[in-house]
Amino acid sequence: MRFLLIALLCNSFLVTAQQIPEFQQMRYNEDYSGLEKDTVRNWYHRLKYKKIGKNAYVSFGGDFKTQYLIMDNENWNPDTQDNDGFMLTRWLFHADLHLSEKIRVYGELQSALANSREVLVPVEENPLKLHQLFMDYKPFQETPITFRLGRQEVSYGSTRLISLRDAPNTRRSFDGIKVLFSEGNIKTDIFYLHAVVDKTGIFDDASSPDLRLFGAFSDIATAKEEMHFNFYFLGFYNKNALFYDGAGTEKRYTIASRVFKNRGTWWYDLEGGYQFGSIGSRRISAWSIALATSYRFTSIKYTPEIGLKADLISGDKDNTDKTQQTLNTMFGPGAYFGMAAPLAPSNLMDIHPDLKLRFSEKITLSCDYAFLWRYSRGEGIYRPNMVPFFEHNDASSRYIGSQISGVFFYKANKHLYLLTGLSWFNTGEYLREVSPGKNITFGFASAQLKF
Repeated sequence: MRFLLIALLCNSFLVTAQQIPEFQQMRYNEDYSGLEKDTVRNWYHRLKYKKIGKNAYVSFGGDFKTQYLIMDNENWNPDTQDNDGFMLTRWLFHADLHLSEKIRVYGELQSALANSREVLVPVEENPLKLHQLFMDYKPFQETPITFRLGRQEVSYGSTRLISLRDAPNTRRSFDGIKVLFSEGNIKTDIFYLHAVVDKTGIFDDASSPDLRLFGAFSDIATAKEEMHFNFYFLGFYNKNALFYDGAGTEKRYTIASRVFKNRGTWWYDLEGGYQFGSIGSRRISAWSIALATSYRFTSIKYTPEIGLKADLISGDKDNTDKTQQTLNTMFGPGAYFGMAAPLAPSNLMDIHPDLKLRFSEKITLSCDYAFLWRYSRGEGIYRPNMVPFFEHNDASSRYIGSQISGVFFYKANKHLYLLTGLSWFNTGEYLREVSPGKNITFGFASAQLKF
Protein backbone atom coordinates (compact mmCIF):
# COMPACT_ATOMS: atom_id res chain seq x y z
CA MET A 1 0.00 0.00 0.00
CA ARG A 2 2.79 2.44 0.91
CA PHE A 3 4.70 1.66 -2.30
CA LEU A 4 1.56 2.16 -4.39
CA LEU A 5 0.86 5.53 -2.77
CA ILE A 6 4.41 6.79 -3.35
CA ALA A 7 4.40 5.52 -6.93
CA LEU A 8 1.12 7.22 -7.75
CA LEU A 9 2.20 10.50 -6.17
CA CYS A 10 5.45 10.51 -8.14
CA ASN A 11 3.68 9.46 -11.31
CA SER A 12 0.82 11.98 -11.11
CA PHE A 13 2.50 14.55 -13.34
CA LEU A 14 3.20 12.02 -16.09
CA VAL A 15 -0.33 10.67 -15.86
CA THR A 16 -1.83 14.13 -16.23
CA ALA A 17 0.42 14.90 -19.16
CA GLN A 18 -0.80 11.81 -21.01
CA GLN A 19 -4.43 12.80 -20.38
CA ILE A 20 -5.58 9.66 -18.61
CA PRO A 21 -9.41 9.79 -18.39
CA GLU A 22 -10.92 11.14 -15.19
CA PHE A 23 -12.07 8.60 -12.62
CA GLN A 24 -15.81 7.98 -12.60
CA GLN A 25 -18.02 7.21 -9.61
CA MET A 26 -18.93 3.93 -11.33
CA ARG A 27 -15.55 2.75 -12.56
CA TYR A 28 -16.96 0.63 -15.37
CA ASN A 29 -17.81 3.88 -17.19
CA GLU A 30 -14.11 4.65 -17.72
CA ASP A 31 -12.62 4.13 -21.19
CA TYR A 32 -8.85 3.68 -21.59
CA SER A 33 -8.82 2.54 -25.23
CA GLY A 34 -7.33 5.91 -26.21
CA LEU A 35 -4.02 4.87 -24.63
CA GLU A 36 -3.40 2.43 -27.50
CA LYS A 37 -1.83 5.19 -29.57
CA ASP A 38 0.11 6.76 -26.69
CA THR A 39 3.83 7.02 -27.50
CA VAL A 40 4.90 7.40 -23.86
CA ARG A 41 4.46 4.21 -21.84
CA ASN A 42 5.04 3.64 -18.12
CA TRP A 43 3.90 1.12 -15.55
CA TYR A 44 0.65 2.99 -14.89
CA HIS A 45 -0.26 3.12 -18.59
CA ARG A 46 0.36 -0.62 -18.83
CA LEU A 47 -1.88 -1.14 -15.81
CA LYS A 48 -4.69 0.85 -17.38
CA TYR A 49 -4.29 -0.52 -20.92
CA LYS A 50 -2.76 -3.86 -21.87
CA LYS A 51 -3.34 -5.09 -25.43
CA ILE A 52 -3.88 -8.87 -25.52
CA GLY A 53 -5.06 -9.38 -29.07
CA LYS A 54 -5.93 -7.64 -32.31
CA ASN A 55 -9.10 -6.06 -30.90
CA ALA A 56 -8.76 -7.09 -27.26
CA TYR A 57 -7.34 -5.35 -24.21
CA VAL A 58 -7.59 -5.44 -20.43
CA SER A 59 -7.53 -2.65 -17.86
CA PHE A 60 -6.99 -2.89 -14.09
CA GLY A 61 -7.80 -0.44 -11.33
CA GLY A 62 -8.96 0.00 -7.79
CA ASP A 63 -9.94 2.18 -4.89
CA PHE A 64 -8.82 2.24 -1.26
CA LYS A 65 -10.69 4.27 1.34
CA THR A 66 -10.03 4.54 5.06
CA GLN A 67 -12.07 6.53 7.58
CA TYR A 68 -11.69 7.27 11.27
CA LEU A 69 -15.03 8.17 12.87
CA ILE A 70 -16.02 9.18 16.37
CA MET A 71 -19.56 9.82 17.53
CA ASP A 72 -21.11 10.87 20.82
CA ASN A 73 -24.69 9.69 21.45
CA GLU A 74 -25.15 7.69 18.26
CA ASN A 75 -28.86 7.51 17.35
CA TRP A 76 -29.45 10.15 20.05
CA ASN A 77 -28.78 7.52 22.72
CA PRO A 78 -25.93 7.77 25.30
CA ASP A 79 -26.01 3.96 25.79
CA THR A 80 -24.28 3.56 22.39
CA GLN A 81 -21.28 5.65 23.43
CA ASP A 82 -17.96 4.80 21.74
CA ASN A 83 -15.24 6.79 23.48
CA ASP A 84 -12.32 5.98 21.17
CA GLY A 85 -14.10 5.88 17.79
CA PHE A 86 -13.74 3.27 15.07
CA MET A 87 -12.15 2.70 11.67
CA LEU A 88 -13.86 1.84 8.40
CA THR A 89 -11.75 0.61 5.50
CA ARG A 90 -12.73 -0.46 2.00
CA TRP A 91 -10.83 -2.00 -0.91
CA LEU A 92 -12.16 -2.28 -4.46
CA PHE A 93 -10.21 -4.06 -7.23
CA HIS A 94 -11.51 -4.36 -10.78
CA ALA A 95 -10.53 -5.85 -14.12
CA ASP A 96 -12.10 -4.67 -17.37
CA LEU A 97 -11.65 -7.15 -20.23
CA HIS A 98 -12.63 -6.09 -23.76
CA LEU A 99 -12.58 -9.24 -25.88
CA SER A 100 -13.81 -7.49 -29.02
CA GLU A 101 -15.85 -4.51 -30.10
CA LYS A 102 -18.96 -6.52 -29.21
CA ILE A 103 -18.08 -8.37 -25.98
CA ARG A 104 -16.79 -7.04 -22.68
CA VAL A 105 -16.46 -8.66 -19.22
CA TYR A 106 -16.11 -6.56 -16.08
CA GLY A 107 -15.35 -7.93 -12.60
CA GLU A 108 -14.77 -6.30 -9.22
CA LEU A 109 -13.96 -7.51 -5.70
CA GLN A 110 -14.84 -5.55 -2.58
CA SER A 111 -13.56 -5.84 1.00
CA ALA A 112 -15.12 -3.65 3.69
CA LEU A 113 -14.01 -3.80 7.33
CA ALA A 114 -15.23 -2.09 10.50
CA ASN A 115 -12.39 -2.14 13.02
CA SER A 116 -13.17 -1.78 16.77
CA ARG A 117 -16.89 -1.59 15.99
CA GLU A 118 -18.80 -3.42 18.75
CA VAL A 119 -21.83 -4.34 16.65
CA LEU A 120 -21.08 -5.40 13.07
CA VAL A 121 -23.61 -4.58 10.37
CA PRO A 122 -23.27 -5.50 6.65
CA VAL A 123 -23.25 -1.88 5.42
CA GLU A 124 -20.01 -1.40 7.41
CA GLU A 125 -18.47 -4.90 7.55
CA ASN A 126 -18.32 -7.28 4.59
CA PRO A 127 -14.82 -8.83 4.52
CA LEU A 128 -14.85 -10.13 0.94
CA LYS A 129 -17.51 -10.22 -1.75
CA LEU A 130 -17.86 -10.52 -5.49
CA HIS A 131 -19.17 -7.02 -5.94
CA GLN A 132 -19.55 -6.97 -9.73
CA LEU A 133 -19.30 -9.48 -12.54
CA PHE A 134 -21.17 -8.74 -15.75
CA MET A 135 -20.90 -9.13 -19.50
CA ASP A 136 -21.75 -6.47 -22.08
CA TYR A 137 -22.84 -7.53 -25.54
CA LYS A 138 -23.32 -5.15 -28.47
CA PRO A 139 -25.01 -7.19 -31.23
CA PHE A 140 -25.37 -4.46 -33.85
CA GLN A 141 -22.56 -2.21 -34.98
CA GLU A 142 -24.93 0.36 -36.47
CA THR A 143 -27.36 0.44 -33.51
CA PRO A 144 -26.11 1.86 -30.14
CA ILE A 145 -27.70 -0.85 -27.97
CA THR A 146 -25.86 -2.83 -25.27
CA PHE A 147 -27.15 -5.83 -23.32
CA ARG A 148 -25.66 -6.16 -19.83
CA LEU A 149 -26.09 -9.37 -17.84
CA GLY A 150 -24.78 -10.15 -14.35
CA ARG A 151 -23.90 -8.46 -11.07
CA GLN A 152 -23.54 -4.69 -11.35
CA GLU A 153 -23.71 -1.32 -9.62
CA VAL A 154 -26.71 0.84 -10.44
CA SER A 155 -27.29 4.55 -9.82
CA TYR A 156 -29.75 6.91 -11.44
CA GLY A 157 -30.56 10.61 -11.49
CA SER A 158 -30.20 12.48 -8.22
CA THR A 159 -29.60 9.12 -6.42
CA ARG A 160 -32.43 9.81 -3.96
CA LEU A 161 -34.13 6.56 -5.02
CA ILE A 162 -31.42 4.42 -6.65
CA SER A 163 -27.85 4.91 -5.44
CA LEU A 164 -24.48 3.22 -4.99
CA ARG A 165 -24.69 3.68 -1.20
CA ASP A 166 -21.08 4.86 -1.04
CA ALA A 167 -21.56 5.63 2.66
CA PRO A 168 -20.98 4.42 5.23
CA ASN A 169 -18.73 1.69 3.76
CA THR A 170 -20.09 -1.23 1.70
CA ARG A 171 -21.29 -0.35 -1.79
CA ARG A 172 -24.50 -1.87 -3.16
CA SER A 173 -24.94 -4.11 -6.20
CA PHE A 174 -27.69 -5.98 -8.07
CA ASP A 175 -28.00 -9.15 -10.15
CA GLY A 176 -29.98 -8.95 -13.36
CA ILE A 177 -30.21 -7.71 -16.91
CA LYS A 178 -30.09 -4.24 -18.38
CA VAL A 179 -30.55 -2.87 -21.89
CA LEU A 180 -28.66 0.37 -22.55
CA PHE A 181 -29.43 2.71 -25.44
CA SER A 182 -27.26 5.76 -26.13
CA GLU A 183 -27.37 8.00 -29.16
CA GLY A 184 -26.60 11.70 -29.31
CA ASN A 185 -27.96 13.46 -26.24
CA ILE A 186 -30.34 10.65 -25.24
CA LYS A 187 -29.46 7.78 -22.90
CA THR A 188 -32.02 5.21 -21.79
CA ASP A 189 -31.74 2.12 -19.58
CA ILE A 190 -34.35 -0.61 -19.23
CA PHE A 191 -33.66 -3.10 -16.43
CA TYR A 192 -34.83 -5.99 -14.28
CA LEU A 193 -32.74 -6.58 -11.14
CA HIS A 194 -32.62 -8.50 -7.86
CA ALA A 195 -30.87 -6.72 -4.98
CA VAL A 196 -27.76 -8.38 -3.55
CA VAL A 197 -28.22 -8.84 0.20
CA ASP A 198 -24.99 -7.98 2.04
CA LYS A 199 -23.79 -10.23 4.86
CA THR A 200 -20.84 -10.09 7.26
CA GLY A 201 -19.08 -13.25 6.01
CA ILE A 202 -16.77 -14.07 3.10
CA PHE A 203 -18.35 -14.69 -0.33
CA ASP A 204 -21.73 -15.28 1.33
CA ASP A 205 -23.75 -12.52 -0.42
CA ALA A 206 -26.55 -13.53 -2.75
CA SER A 207 -29.29 -11.77 -4.65
CA SER A 208 -32.81 -12.11 -3.31
CA PRO A 209 -35.98 -12.75 -5.35
CA ASP A 210 -37.80 -11.12 -2.44
CA LEU A 211 -36.23 -7.72 -3.20
CA ARG A 212 -36.56 -6.63 -6.84
CA LEU A 213 -36.22 -3.52 -8.93
CA PHE A 214 -37.33 -3.03 -12.52
CA GLY A 215 -38.20 -0.17 -14.85
CA ALA A 216 -36.68 2.43 -17.14
CA PHE A 217 -34.63 5.61 -16.81
CA SER A 218 -33.87 8.25 -19.45
CA ASP A 219 -31.45 11.17 -19.47
CA ILE A 220 -31.98 13.79 -22.20
CA ALA A 221 -29.46 16.60 -22.57
CA THR A 222 -29.97 19.86 -24.42
CA ALA A 223 -27.74 20.71 -27.38
CA LYS A 224 -25.05 22.35 -25.22
CA GLU A 225 -25.54 19.78 -22.43
CA GLU A 226 -26.11 22.56 -19.90
CA MET A 227 -29.62 21.41 -19.04
CA HIS A 228 -30.70 17.80 -18.55
CA PHE A 229 -34.09 16.14 -18.22
CA ASN A 230 -34.53 12.81 -16.40
CA PHE A 231 -37.56 10.55 -16.52
CA TYR A 232 -38.12 7.52 -14.27
CA PHE A 233 -40.49 4.60 -14.14
CA LEU A 234 -39.53 2.24 -11.31
CA GLY A 235 -41.13 -0.94 -10.08
CA PHE A 236 -40.21 -2.21 -6.62
CA TYR A 237 -41.10 -5.50 -4.91
CA ASN A 238 -40.31 -6.28 -1.28
CA LYS A 239 -41.81 -9.44 0.18
CA ASN A 240 -40.92 -8.43 3.77
CA ALA A 241 -41.63 -4.70 3.99
CA LEU A 242 -42.01 -3.10 7.41
CA PHE A 243 -43.59 0.26 8.18
CA TYR A 244 -45.06 1.90 11.26
CA ASP A 245 -48.44 0.68 9.96
CA GLY A 246 -47.15 -2.90 10.02
CA ALA A 247 -45.55 -5.51 7.78
CA GLY A 248 -46.65 -6.78 4.39
CA THR A 249 -45.66 -7.55 0.81
CA GLU A 250 -44.89 -4.29 -0.97
CA LYS A 251 -45.57 -3.71 -4.66
CA ARG A 252 -44.68 -0.11 -5.40
CA TYR A 253 -44.41 1.90 -8.63
CA THR A 254 -42.72 5.28 -9.03
CA ILE A 255 -43.19 7.88 -11.75
CA ALA A 256 -40.74 10.77 -11.46
CA SER A 257 -39.08 13.50 -13.48
CA ARG A 258 -36.14 15.82 -12.95
CA VAL A 259 -34.64 18.89 -14.57
CA PHE A 260 -31.17 20.14 -13.66
CA LYS A 261 -28.36 22.41 -14.77
CA ASN A 262 -24.89 21.73 -13.38
CA ARG A 263 -22.69 24.11 -15.37
CA GLY A 264 -21.92 27.79 -15.07
CA THR A 265 -22.18 30.13 -12.10
CA TRP A 266 -25.78 29.20 -11.32
CA TRP A 267 -27.02 25.65 -11.15
CA TYR A 268 -30.27 24.06 -10.05
CA ASP A 269 -31.86 20.64 -9.59
CA LEU A 270 -35.62 20.11 -9.33
CA GLU A 271 -37.17 16.66 -8.95
CA GLY A 272 -40.67 15.41 -8.23
CA GLY A 273 -42.32 12.02 -8.14
CA TYR A 274 -45.42 10.04 -7.26
CA GLN A 275 -45.66 6.47 -5.92
CA PHE A 276 -48.60 4.07 -6.06
CA GLY A 277 -49.24 0.37 -5.52
CA SER A 278 -49.98 -1.70 -2.41
CA ILE A 279 -48.54 -2.97 0.87
CA GLY A 280 -50.60 -5.96 1.90
CA SER A 281 -54.17 -4.69 1.91
CA ARG A 282 -53.12 -1.03 2.09
CA ARG A 283 -53.09 1.23 -0.96
CA ILE A 284 -49.98 3.37 -1.62
CA SER A 285 -50.29 7.06 -2.46
CA ALA A 286 -47.02 8.92 -1.79
CA TRP A 287 -45.10 11.82 -3.33
CA SER A 288 -42.02 14.02 -3.00
CA ILE A 289 -40.61 17.32 -4.27
CA ALA A 290 -36.93 18.22 -3.97
CA LEU A 291 -35.12 21.44 -4.90
CA ALA A 292 -31.44 22.32 -4.82
CA THR A 293 -29.88 25.48 -6.19
CA SER A 294 -26.69 27.48 -5.78
CA TYR A 295 -24.87 30.52 -7.17
CA ARG A 296 -21.09 30.93 -7.48
CA PHE A 297 -19.55 34.41 -7.12
CA THR A 298 -16.58 34.09 -9.48
CA SER A 299 -15.35 37.67 -8.99
CA ILE A 300 -15.01 37.42 -5.18
CA LYS A 301 -12.01 35.99 -3.35
CA TYR A 302 -12.28 32.24 -2.63
CA THR A 303 -15.16 32.02 -5.14
CA PRO A 304 -17.93 31.61 -2.54
CA GLU A 305 -20.88 29.48 -3.58
CA ILE A 306 -24.17 29.94 -1.71
CA GLY A 307 -26.79 27.25 -1.98
CA LEU A 308 -30.17 26.14 -0.71
CA LYS A 309 -31.80 22.71 -0.63
CA ALA A 310 -35.36 21.86 0.39
CA ASP A 311 -37.50 18.71 0.43
CA LEU A 312 -41.18 17.97 0.91
CA ILE A 313 -41.65 14.20 1.34
CA SER A 314 -44.95 12.62 2.24
CA GLY A 315 -45.60 10.48 5.29
CA ASP A 316 -48.55 8.42 6.49
CA LYS A 317 -51.41 10.43 7.96
CA ASP A 318 -53.33 7.69 9.80
CA ASN A 319 -52.12 4.20 10.70
CA THR A 320 -55.68 2.92 11.04
CA ASP A 321 -56.84 3.59 7.47
CA LYS A 322 -56.22 1.59 4.29
CA THR A 323 -53.97 4.15 2.58
CA GLN A 324 -50.19 4.41 3.08
CA GLN A 325 -48.72 7.82 2.20
CA THR A 326 -45.14 6.90 3.18
CA LEU A 327 -42.62 7.59 0.43
CA ASN A 328 -40.17 4.71 0.06
CA THR A 329 -36.67 5.68 -1.11
CA MET A 330 -36.06 1.98 -1.93
CA PHE A 331 -32.30 1.98 -2.60
CA GLY A 332 -31.39 5.49 -1.52
CA PRO A 333 -28.00 6.72 -0.23
CA GLY A 334 -26.80 5.60 3.18
CA ALA A 335 -26.20 9.16 4.38
CA TYR A 336 -28.70 11.48 2.70
CA PHE A 337 -28.54 14.02 5.55
CA GLY A 338 -25.02 13.11 6.70
CA MET A 339 -23.72 10.24 8.81
CA ALA A 340 -24.44 12.00 12.09
CA ALA A 341 -28.18 11.62 11.47
CA PRO A 342 -28.71 8.57 9.23
CA LEU A 343 -32.29 9.23 8.18
CA ALA A 344 -34.11 8.12 5.07
CA PRO A 345 -35.74 10.97 3.13
CA SER A 346 -39.25 9.84 4.03
CA ASN A 347 -41.97 11.67 6.00
CA LEU A 348 -39.77 14.74 6.10
CA MET A 349 -39.66 18.45 5.44
CA ASP A 350 -36.28 20.12 5.43
CA ILE A 351 -34.55 23.33 4.49
CA HIS A 352 -30.84 23.25 4.03
CA PRO A 353 -28.69 26.37 3.35
CA ASP A 354 -25.02 25.79 2.54
CA LEU A 355 -21.80 27.62 1.71
CA LYS A 356 -18.69 26.53 -0.18
CA LEU A 357 -15.33 28.31 -0.31
CA ARG A 358 -12.50 27.42 -2.71
CA PHE A 359 -9.19 28.47 -1.17
CA SER A 360 -7.33 26.98 -4.13
CA GLU A 361 -7.82 24.43 -6.87
CA LYS A 362 -7.03 21.74 -4.30
CA ILE A 363 -8.61 22.98 -1.04
CA THR A 364 -12.34 23.46 -0.45
CA LEU A 365 -14.41 24.17 2.67
CA SER A 366 -18.11 23.27 2.70
CA CYS A 367 -20.55 24.23 5.46
CA ASP A 368 -24.26 23.54 5.73
CA TYR A 369 -27.10 23.84 8.23
CA ALA A 370 -30.08 21.49 7.91
CA PHE A 371 -33.43 21.93 9.67
CA LEU A 372 -35.68 18.85 9.76
CA TRP A 373 -39.38 18.32 10.49
CA ARG A 374 -41.77 15.39 10.11
CA TYR A 375 -44.20 16.00 7.27
CA SER A 376 -46.96 14.05 9.04
CA ARG A 377 -47.52 13.68 12.77
CA GLY A 378 -49.19 10.34 12.09
CA GLU A 379 -45.87 8.60 11.35
CA GLY A 380 -42.31 8.46 12.65
CA ILE A 381 -38.95 8.63 10.91
CA TYR A 382 -37.06 5.85 9.10
CA ARG A 383 -33.53 4.50 8.87
CA PRO A 384 -31.81 4.61 5.44
CA ASN A 385 -32.90 0.99 4.77
CA MET A 386 -36.54 2.08 5.30
CA VAL A 387 -36.95 0.33 8.66
CA PRO A 388 -38.80 2.33 11.36
CA PHE A 389 -36.32 4.11 13.61
CA PHE A 390 -38.36 3.67 16.78
CA GLU A 391 -40.70 0.90 17.86
CA HIS A 392 -43.69 3.17 18.32
CA ASN A 393 -44.76 6.63 17.24
CA ASP A 394 -46.87 8.45 19.80
CA ALA A 395 -45.22 11.89 19.56
CA SER A 396 -47.08 15.11 18.81
CA SER A 397 -44.22 17.39 17.71
CA ARG A 398 -43.07 17.75 14.11
CA TYR A 399 -39.63 19.26 14.76
CA ILE A 400 -36.87 16.62 14.55
CA GLY A 401 -33.88 18.91 15.00
CA SER A 402 -31.08 20.72 13.20
CA GLN A 403 -27.61 19.73 12.05
CA ILE A 404 -24.64 21.97 11.33
CA SER A 405 -21.66 20.50 9.49
CA GLY A 406 -18.32 21.53 8.05
CA VAL A 407 -16.01 19.57 5.75
CA PHE A 408 -12.47 20.32 4.51
CA PHE A 409 -11.59 18.66 1.21
CA TYR A 410 -8.04 18.42 -0.14
CA LYS A 411 -7.29 16.93 -3.55
CA ALA A 412 -3.58 16.18 -3.48
CA ASN A 413 -3.60 15.02 -7.11
CA LYS A 414 -5.64 12.89 -9.48
CA HIS A 415 -5.32 9.86 -7.20
CA LEU A 416 -5.36 11.02 -3.57
CA TYR A 417 -8.22 12.77 -1.71
CA LEU A 418 -8.23 13.81 1.95
CA LEU A 419 -11.29 14.92 3.95
CA THR A 420 -12.01 15.88 7.52
CA GLY A 421 -15.21 17.17 9.02
CA LEU A 422 -17.40 17.75 12.05
CA SER A 423 -21.18 17.67 12.57
CA TRP A 424 -23.38 18.59 15.51
CA PHE A 425 -27.02 17.52 15.65
CA ASN A 426 -29.22 19.49 18.02
CA THR A 427 -32.26 17.36 18.87
CA GLY A 428 -35.74 18.79 18.56
CA GLU A 429 -38.95 18.12 20.47
CA TYR A 430 -39.91 15.05 18.45
CA LEU A 431 -36.68 13.18 19.27
CA ARG A 432 -36.94 14.12 22.93
CA GLU A 433 -40.42 12.57 22.97
CA VAL A 434 -39.49 9.22 21.39
CA SER A 435 -35.83 8.72 22.44
CA PRO A 436 -33.31 9.81 25.09
CA GLY A 437 -32.94 12.84 22.85
CA LYS A 438 -29.23 13.51 23.34
CA ASN A 439 -27.39 15.77 20.92
CA ILE A 440 -25.02 14.02 18.53
CA THR A 441 -21.43 15.11 17.91
CA PHE A 442 -19.77 13.42 14.96
CA GLY A 443 -16.26 13.80 13.57
CA PHE A 444 -14.36 12.04 10.84
CA ALA A 445 -11.13 12.01 8.87
CA SER A 446 -10.74 10.02 5.67
CA ALA A 447 -8.31 9.33 2.86
CA GLN A 448 -9.15 7.84 -0.51
CA LEU A 449 -6.74 6.54 -3.13
CA LYS A 450 -7.87 5.74 -6.68
CA PHE A 451 -5.80 4.05 -9.34
